[in-house]
Amino acid sequence: MRTALLENGFFWTTHLILYYAASSIADSVYTRMNQLRTKRDLPGIHSVAMNREIWRSWDWESGGEEWTPSVEWKKSLTDSVLLKYMTKGGRILEVGPGAGRWTETLQKIAGHLIAIDISDRCIEICKRKFAGCDNAEFLVSNGSEVPLVEDDSIDSIWSFDVFVHINAPEAGEYVKEFKRVLRAGGHAAIHHGQDGGVHGGWRSNLTSKTFRAILEANGFRILTQFAEWRDGEQVFKISQYGDLLTVFENPG
Repeated sequence: MRTALLENGFFWTTHLILYYAASSIADSVYTRMNQLRTKRDLPGIHSVAMNREIWRSWDWESGGEEWTPSVEWKKSLTDSVLLKYMTKGGRILEVGPGAGRWTETLQKIAGHLIAIDISDRCIEICKRKFAGCDNAEFLVSNGSEVPLVEDDSIDSIWSFDVFVHINAPEAGEYVKEFKRVLRAGGHAAIHHGQDGGVHGGWRSNLTSKTFRAILEANGFRILTQFAEWRDGEQVFKISQYGDLLTVFENPG
């Protein structure tokens, strides 16, 4: 710290030391919390009730774009994944629209869009934002069901930055609902965690292994599962926490 002290003075360097100390403590506490959650099979902050409370009180002023690494990243994910697997002109289901970060694109390509969210506040935000769109409807869910959607009526399902915060039991219930509503040959693209939060990011206990097992148990065919993708000369990651995006199909 001698160089920092010489170049920046005592007051600034003291704050730097405090920052490093606080960061170290925070990392240690997070690791211990994750260990306790795993050992005691606790829901952590990802129970249905906690998710409802967190996202109802979240500051949505940025529209969820605080989780977008760059404009280029979002455009590439839209072009390379969303538009590739979501059926244009079809009935699309979005789970967890938040403030409409991906909804804007989905609404434009869908014949009819149904977006469900555990947060009534998010649904209110989306209803206001897309008030002039007669092909979109927004419904409050209970955190594990797809309400008011008929069997075999959905062509595509999209969910991003949502299942990273849903624990395995609730994820399993959602997948059962996906099997009910997704038509034969329909595709779903779901972003989820890989390691149960070991590498931070406040991820749920849903791992890639568990999610794969849930999908296979419900008769889905996994088409691809990846942590990064190539777009020309660029390689983009799903997230900084090693998350995956799984694309699967209902074979009927």
